[in-house]
Amino acid sequence: MNKSTVAKRQPCALAWLARYRPQDFGLARWVAVRPFVVVCAEELGLDGGAAALRAVRVLARLAAWAVGQGLPLDVEVVLDPDTVERFIGSGVGHDRSRATYRAELRRLGPLLTRRAPWEARPLAVSRRQVAAPYTPREVSQLRAFAAAQPTVQRVRAARALLALGAGAGLDGRWVARVSAQDVFAAQMAVLVRVTEPGTRAVPVLASWEDEVLDLKATAGDQYLVGGYSTARNRAGALAASLVVPNGCPRFSASRLRSTWLVAHLVSGTRLPELARAAGLQGLTVLSDLLPFVAALDQDEAAALLRGGR
Repeated sequence: MNKSTVAKRQPCALAWLARYRPQDFGLARWVAVRPFVVVCAEELGLDGGAAALRAVRVLARLAAWAVGQGLPLDVEVVLDPDTVERFIGSGVGHDRSRATYRAELRRLGPLLTRRAPWEARPLAVSRRQVAAPYTPREVSQLRAFAAAQPTVQRVRAARALLALGAGAGLDGRWVARVSAQDVFAAQMAVLVRVTEPGTRAVPVLASWEDEVLDLKATAGDQYLVGGYSTARNRAGALAASLVVPNGCPRFSASRLRSTWLVAHLVSGTRLPELARAAGLQGLTVLSDLLPFVAALDQDEAAALLRGGR
């Protein structure tokens, strides 16, 4: 940023800055740095809100310090990462202020400079979208489709995907690796033992217990889905091989898992127990499924919120 650039852009100063002067800033000090701050504000398109005021205040303090160090008010110099760190170390008084100033200037630096060696910001990683659950009607359709598969092997695969997915919340990470010995009864529940990720024993929903027990009884030494394959994409390959009529929902292990999660949310299963049974590390997936849980009426909701059942 050179003097001619400042002089050229000064008439375009944002209107809200015309009356602004940072607190604890002498008039002469502000006059010296104001052109630099105004150009930065215009470049950023600051609108005068709280965030804009914070940015202007931080830039003014940095610019005033730079003048005192004999530095030119060139944005590539003043907002160079090394200059910013020197300012944080010697121009800011308190530890809390240092953290605030550092965070703000690290945000502003890459936006205002072209040559200063700021590290490129990493690309934002989009959060995985949770699979939509099946409706009760769709689950009934899938059960009918499972029984109508053209081969015995596909019938078994479809039944197991459904029972272990909608009944125990197992998706492609686990569903294809459950053997007969992984299914057992304990404390009036049918449990399915799964390994990494998240080794645990998952109680099967009561409505799916008989199906899981029948699959156990007829599995022999194969997995419940049939066969011996341990391929990583085994569940996806099985689901893709199943036959469904056009326009009807297809088999999806992830959607079946969401169906199981929603069934628990609807029935009021406590979140700590549900998260452990599902092998979840956090509650983001559950929060994403809340739109699929019908709201209680006002009286039922009030009873629960008072601590009732």
